[in-house]
Amino acid sequence: MEITEADGIIHENFLKIVEALELEKQSSFHSRTVFLDEASRIILVVRSFQPRLALKISCSGEKAPEFLKYASIPGHIERICEYMENMNAALRSRCAEGVRFSDKAVDEVDFLFRGLKEILLDTSGILVSKNPALAGDVKKAEVSFSESARQFIVRHRERVAEGICLPKAACLYFDLLDAFKAIAWHSKEITQELLG
Repeated sequence: MEITEADGIIHENFLKIVEALELEKQSSFHSRTVFLDEASRIILVVRSFQPRLALKISCSGEKAPEFLKYASIPGHIERICEYMENMNAALRSRCAEGVRFSDKAVDEVDFLFRGLKEILLDTSGILVSKNPALAGDVKKAEVSFSESARQFIVRHRERVAEGICLPKAACLYFDLLDAFKAIAWHSKEITQELLG
């Protein structure tokens, strides 16, 4: 397995994750579980490939030390998939229970979906371009993204205290924000390990 092959495999995994994220976004805005079912199927495909990818990287690393920087990437992708599933579960619960978010929360979730998609696409692009500037962009984007999520948490707590948001909606909202932040962080870590 050559580095370009590893990059291609990881790139394809990220494109699948972006596809699943788009489906989860559709579910968030249309409250339909059919999107979540398809997103789950895609994430399962990505997860099922990670043990083989880890094995290929490990075997290749014995022959070529430059593969060592790839060693933790399957683990990061696995964690991204776990958080995608957490997001899926929160959205599924929201659909099943008919939980509504406030208009402000809907706007914030939309902002986070868009921001996370950019981070995932930039991470995927790094695998193809090997552009170190793009790695810096991902790092800055992740810091800004996480700060926005933290601010949204503070504002959401205020909405709960004011009675604008119900506790059940708040729990699901916080689950989504945790998943958003974790996925962005793992994406950033991948770029740092490849080009840092």
